[in-house]
Formats: sequence, structure tokens, C-alpha cells
Amino acid sequence: MRCRCTNLMGMAPASSVTFGPRRPPVWVARIVGSGACLFGAAMLALGILTAHQSAFFLVFFGLIGAGSGAYGIWMLLQGLYISRLRASLTPETLELTAHAGRHLWFQHGLATARLPWAEVQGFTTMATPNLNARSGLQNTYILCTKQGDFTLSDIQWENLAALMREISARTGRAPGEVAEQRAATKAQIESGKRRVYSFQRMLGWTVVIACVPLALLALIAGIVAGFSVGLVRALSMLTIAASLGASLVRYYRK
Repeated sequence: MRCRCTNLMGMAPASSVTFGPRRPPVWVARIVGSGACLFGAAMLALGILTAHQSAFFLVFFGLIGAGSGAYGIWMLLQGLYISRLRASLTPETLELTAHAGRHLWFQHGLATARLPWAEVQGFTTMATPNLNARSGLQNTYILCTKQGDFTLSDIQWENLAALMREISARTGRAPGEVAEQRAATKAQIESGKRRVYSFQRMLGWTVVIACVPLALLALIAGIVAGFSVGLVRALSMLTIAASLGASLVRYYRK
């Protein structure tokens, strides 16, 4: 039996299609994770070798090594999670392996579900600046289903916009439209978006307030005593940081 649902352009979606992860984030996570683990092991070894000189070295290098190792393991897990992302769409079902829950910030483990289209209740989206994204904006989608909710990010998924168009076409729900019984969930997601935007604005103002006075002091010092290489470098970094903070404030007013 062929799928009869149509998308918003009046075109029938493909009968079966599969989507998977982007490969660059997988390899970045693996390389960074492996490097962090090796660095952590080296720091632990250095701490042990220098422990006879002072206990301080053991504690200092041990803490650095443990922190680096923990970060490396976390990155390796993220690479594993991303590599397992899958979405297979057929006329009858959506078979999905994706990050479980609604997490606009940090994503947790994966969940797998086989969903008849009647159990897919729509999705919402949020765009945030991300220099690692192809367009400079990262789009995060929260997919609502009767078997639980899923978080999908286009920085991890290959051609995620096309996947969400397919889901929209097969469910007959426009982007941002969710089932009536999930209205409370949509309200919670919208509230989460506002918290994200408020936090980013606060972060932007903090950076601006911290960097602008320091940049002015560096500029005055340069005018009075002359601009050294170090002073020019510091002034440039402070100016860039203040500009980034101002960009956060400006963007998250939307």
C-alpha cells in the first residue's frame, strides 16, 4: 500500500527513506576524546613521577589528568551516540534512534522507537547561533510522540531539514504544530526557549560589561605609554570578545 499523505506543497513524500548522522562531528568527537584521554593519562603519569618531590605535584597533575580523562570519555560517548543516529521512514512507521527527551542544552543518551505515524504528534524548533553550523545557526527540533519525546539537532544529523519535512508531510502537521493533548508540552518547550534566550542575553551582557572597560583601559594605556605587541594583542582579544557579547545580546532579543 502506497503512502497517500502529501506535504504542504501538494507533493507525495517518498515511500521509504532513511536518514543518518553527519560524519564530521563523529570524527571530531573521536579525535578530541582520544586526545583528551591521552593527555589525561600523561598528566596522571607526570603527577606520579613527580610525587616524590612534592605532594602538590601529585594533586595538581592528578586533578588535571582526571578532568581531561573524564572529558575525553564524555566526548567519545558523544561520538558513539552521534554515529548511531538513524531515522527510517516507511508508509506505515517511523523507526527512530535519537537523543531521548527534551534537551535544548545538553543531550543525554539515545532511545529507539518504532512509531506508527498516528503516534507522531508533531514537532517544534529553535534556532541558536553556532559557529560550527554550516549556516552559522543551529536548528534543534523537539519531536513529540506517544512513546516519548526526542531531541534532534542539525549539527549532528545529515540533512535534518529534509527529515523534518518528510515527517511533517507524513503526519499532516505543519512545523510547530503539535497534537492538542501535547499543548502543555509545547508550552514547556516554549518556556525552555525563553530561558535559553534569557541566559544567552545575560551571558552577552556579562561579557560586554567585563570586556569594554578593560578594552578602554588598554586603549588609554597604549595612547599614554605606547602600544606594545602584547597590549595590541590584548586589546584585539577584548574587542572581539565584546563584539561577540554584543552579538549575543542583539540576536537573543528576537
